[in-house]
Amino acid sequence: MKKILFVVHTMQMGGAEKVMLNLLKKINKQKYSVTILALVNDGTYVEQLKEIEGIKYKYLFNAYFKKSRNNKESKFYKISNNIMKLIWKFYIMGIKYFPKQLYKKVIKEKYDIEVAFLEGKVSKFVANSYNKESKKIAWIHTDINNITKNQVFKNIEEEKKVYKSFNKIICVSEEVKKRFTEKTGITNNLYVQVNPINTEEILEKAKENITDKLNHNGIIVSTVGRLVKEKGYDRLLKVHNKLIKEGIKHTLWIIGDGDERKKLETYIKEHNLSHTVNLIGYTDNPYKYVQKSDIFVCSSRIEGLSSALIEATVLEKPIVTTKCPGIKEILGEDGQTAIIVPNTESGIYRGLKTILKDENLRKKLSQNIKNRSNIFNIDNVILQIENILDE
Repeated sequence: MKKILFVVHTMQMGGAEKVMLNLLKKINKQKYSVTILALVNDGTYVEQLKEIEGIKYKYLFNAYFKKSRNNKESKFYKISNNIMKLIWKFYIMGIKYFPKQLYKKVIKEKYDIEVAFLEGKVSKFVANSYNKESKKIAWIHTDINNITKNQVFKNIEEEKKVYKSFNKIICVSEEVKKRFTEKTGITNNLYVQVNPINTEEILEKAKENITDKLNHNGIIVSTVGRLVKEKGYDRLLKVHNKLIKEGIKHTLWIIGDGDERKKLETYIKEHNLSHTVNLIGYTDNPYKYVQKSDIFVCSSRIEGLSSALIEATVLEKPIVTTKCPGIKEILGEDGQTAIIVPNTESGIYRGLKTILKDENLRKKLSQNIKNRSNIFNIDNVILQIENILDE
């Protein structure tokens, strides 16, 4: 039996983390003994991960601070948060300047395969493994040009050196692979592997009733993702506000949580949008909300291969999405299964306005998108991933 170590940053709600859960649920436990190492013990997916039979879970740092039950920042929370920020700085410095020593201190077992399931900090950590006999795999989920902002690489040359140390590099789309090669110059041992999606689970969960009291005036537009700048919800709210002022009646459901929540709440309050926007927050079943909506929108500034978008295709929703890497792998050509718009606020505005005003277009896109999700069939994709692990 092969011993595999998967390293992630946290288990916060995110596309890559959800892909990992899907992978771990289906990977052959008779062939592989799997350990997950989270650099920080935090995230909504931690408990789900622990429930997967046969998976070992470890972490480097414990994100121990929590908000009070009413979600207000208590004095204890603020003090704990400041302490955690200080620990975080030492953690970043450790990976930046002493990655080998940090790895040796944390990893006590030897593994046959070591997988950096995310870019940046995680990739540098695994690249500095002292285990010379293990096969090392890097997983690239997004445009690599956006990764150096975390400041773990001293310079571009070190970043290139890190990725050249891996035996295999898996990119989630052709466009992600292209951009990775453009930045690093690496052309060998690259694989394009789409993400596994559990279609049966999505369809089953989509049947669940919504018990929340939500605004639902007019056409319902849904979106799913972390509330972070990369997802573009700030500009989506501006588009929504503009369309409402133009008299185009619709309701926006944003499903997810994250660091940008306060900013989004402030915008909603300042522009009197509380009757047309719902910030639903994190849920382990976003599918019931997407199922009840009429349109799915992806306003992301950055994506690699959007899991939320793939899941919307399973539910056969008409889609408006910004142009990001991986979009054509999911949706095919523009205009056939979705409206793919320029990655700008004005692009989102034009696309959303068009689909809101054209019921026939919505019906056409919903019909055309059927069976696109078959490309991501979980059983087929897991076999493909296992073949890469075994080669």
